[in-house]
Amino acid sequence: MKNILISSLFLLAACNYVAQVKPGQTEVLKDSKTKKIYLTGIGGSVTLSLPLRYDTTFTWIYYSDCGKACERRKYRFQPKALPIYQETGFHYKPLNDSIDQFTIVHSPYLISGFIDNPNDKSFMMSFHDHKKWDIIHDPNLLQINSDTIEKIGDRYFSIIVIDKYDTATAEYSKELLSTTTFKNGTIDFNFELLTKQKDSLTENFIENAKSYLRTIRFESSNKKD
Repeated sequence: MKNILISSLFLLAACNYVAQVKPGQTEVLKDSKTKKIYLTGIGGSVTLSLPLRYDTTFTWIYYSDCGKACERRKYRFQPKALPIYQETGFHYKPLNDSIDQFTIVHSPYLISGFIDNPNDKSFMMSFHDHKKWDIIHDPNLLQINSDTIEKIGDRYFSIIVIDKYDTATAEYSKELLSTTTFKNGTIDFNFELLTKQKDSLTENFIENAKSYLRTIRFESSNKKD
């Protein structure tokens, strides 16, 4: 069931350095707006700053043939000028036009027995290494430009940067892929850009994405909807 709310290598060494952003430390970001996203199905919310150009928001369930274990709730933010596309395990095509989006991804179900422990750095370091392995063996990605583990607010984030230029298509592809733990397991915060334009937005995309990521704060709740 889809709900649309319109307004979406080769570096193998483990990263042992952990940067920190203090719980109360946030930046005043130019041309941005604070957003609060309620995490449907698991309870709680996320607050963060996002660029004003992300004026369209929609959410849906990513279904797959392996059942509930593979289902994911996705929330996407993007400019209204770009087409709305909701990928699923049954219907997916890589977009080969312009992409400029931020996506939150989590399981829509509470995981029995999982205890939210934001101070568990060892879990995130292990997760980070596994995620890097998956990326460098993904034929669509293959490379990592940089990676780190950073404490933002009260919890640790795995942060991976992919920054490529395709000479065949003359396209810049930039991704900041981040993951942390919250309540029912892991939750992803992904910034993505695909463009032929070499302008200030393209050149500063990764650094700006890091700044937006560092504004993330969680609020827990027992209400699931």
